[in-house]
Amino acid sequence: MRRMLSLPLAALLLVLLALPVLGARPTIISFADDDVTDGEFFSLVCGVEISAESSGHAILHNETRGANNFISNYNIQIWLTSENGSYHLLDAGPDMEHRRAGTTYFAVTGRSLTFSTVIGRTEVNLDTGETVFHGNLVGSGVFAEDWYAPICDALD
Repeated sequence: MRRMLSLPLAALLLVLLALPVLGARPTIISFADDDVTDGEFFSLVCGVEISAESSGHAILHNETRGANNFISNYNIQIWLTSENGSYHLLDAGPDMEHRRAGTTYFAVTGRSLTFSTVIGRTEVNLDTGETVFHGNLVGSGVFAEDWYAPICDALD
């Protein structure tokens, strides 16, 4: 009789232990549209009228109870067009928000030629704004505004 009770109890225990692994599925957002915000931004910084179209997806891995990490994987294609030329941007890779010792950090990981200008990992302390990076700096500074100069040159 004990053996007959042990088997269902063991199965129940196995299922209960497996539930955290079966957590919520990620949220996937796909899109393709005229990108007014990027068009306005590049028009402002480049000084010429620029239109933008974007398409892609973002996969948001939701936090679970007590988790310290929130990860988003994305792949966004942006086509910028002016009267004088065009430029194609690819924005892809994982971003992560995580908490350590009560402080929240935002990390950009990968080859970021169009944002942090770092190939590697850039981490921002969201409480203090302090920024550190590990990898190769390909711009004049981390988050320096001159990253868009080659884009403006192609569109001007």
